[in-house]
Amino acid sequence: MTSKSKDNPFKDRNISKLLVKFSAPAVVGMFVNALHNIISRIYIGRSLGALGIAGIAIVFPLAILFMALSVLIGIGSNALFSIYLGKKEEEHARYILGNAFVYLSLTAIISVTFAYLFLEDILIAFGATPEILPHAISYTKPLLIGYSLAMVTMGLNHFIRSSGYPKTAMATQIIGAVINLILAPIFIFILKYGMAGAAWAVVIGQTFSSLWVIIFLIGKKTKYRLELKYLNMNFNLFLDSIKIGFSQFVFQLATSLLNIILNHSLVRYGGNLAVSAMGIVVAINTIIIMPVIGISQGAQPLIGYNYGARKYNTSIQTLKMAIRWSIVITVLGFILTEIFARQFVSVFNSTDTALINLTSSALRYFNIMLPLVPMQILATIFFQAINKPLKALILSLSRQVLLLIPAVLILPLFLGLRGVFIATPVADLISILLSSYMLRKYFIKHKQNFFFSKKF
Repeated sequence: MTSKSKDNPFKDRNISKLLVKFSAPAVVGMFVNALHNIISRIYIGRSLGALGIAGIAIVFPLAILFMALSVLIGIGSNALFSIYLGKKEEEHARYILGNAFVYLSLTAIISVTFAYLFLEDILIAFGATPEILPHAISYTKPLLIGYSLAMVTMGLNHFIRSSGYPKTAMATQIIGAVINLILAPIFIFILKYGMAGAAWAVVIGQTFSSLWVIIFLIGKKTKYRLELKYLNMNFNLFLDSIKIGFSQFVFQLATSLLNIILNHSLVRYGGNLAVSAMGIVVAINTIIIMPVIGISQGAQPLIGYNYGARKYNTSIQTLKMAIRWSIVITVLGFILTEIFARQFVSVFNSTDTALINLTSSALRYFNIMLPLVPMQILATIFFQAINKPLKALILSLSRQVLLLIPAVLILPLFLGLRGVFIATPVADLISILLSSYMLRKYFIKHKQNFFFSKKF
């Protein structure tokens, strides 16, 4: 690679090569990350049974809340970072990186302290029953350390990718996942630490991931480093960043709220077993969706850079390609989960027939609209990347708040537990139609064909 291409990783490459360069490592990283989460649930399911899986499911909204804060600052700042790189204002971009680090660190400390002080009340509010609560507490107490580290690490990892080092960003996720996969069975099965053992495996893995990110960002390899002169608490810059990240923050926040409502509905209509079933469904679904998130993470800096450089058609073509590749993944995932639902579920627990039957049915309902879900995910990322936070916010709210939460509350009144499971595809369908409409209007404005054209 020439020095010129090192200085500008977005220059002199066609769209497909750039998207592969930035997305492939992110896809691998997200897939490995999803894989280690699913394997952790397998370990818990096989050692502690359905209640152990339910304990992890109850904690899930808290994990999303921490991720929401990381997204608010990290993705919002990174979008600005990419735009200013496109404008050739590199010094300003460096201040954005330093500002993001400071605010991510402060937010992590405050939020973890609050969660620790009110942990039991939080978990009960999330839907923990007396049977599930001890498992959830044992898992969450040590995991809070991992959440604080993950907030900073994942927030900064976006900058590593946007700086032209997607493989390094991929390694951030793989390092923690591999360490977790090695330690989890030792802590759970050999040392008999149970839920706490599973949590400590995550924490240790996340610690190494955090060290990897910090060492890289203060080292000499990257052009955009964390240096003392760029560490600042510029509140106006912070506000500019969170305006962009706010749509994804609301999306994550609504996802957390949705999962809390979902937990209560599952307990009401199906008891602890239904909570366990949904925990498995979410784990399986995550391993399909995470590669799509990886593609969106790879596409975001490309879209933002080209938008900042006024190459609007290039940013649109990048989006189209990202959606096409993502749909290939979700179609394949849909086919596999429809055909082999029982086999996938049995991996978590092969002896509990009731759990297998309920989860297999729930998985098929849950993924009805899975093939087209990338449309909504990438439309939100696109409007965020081009600094259209209101449109991104509308798309985020449409699915999680305006559609899915009411569906979870209303459909079970008529369909019982089945209504809880089919609420997701109902909301997905409407949000996909809305995303398509908003993208089509933007494409017409820039004289671009919509997706299913000869140029697609």
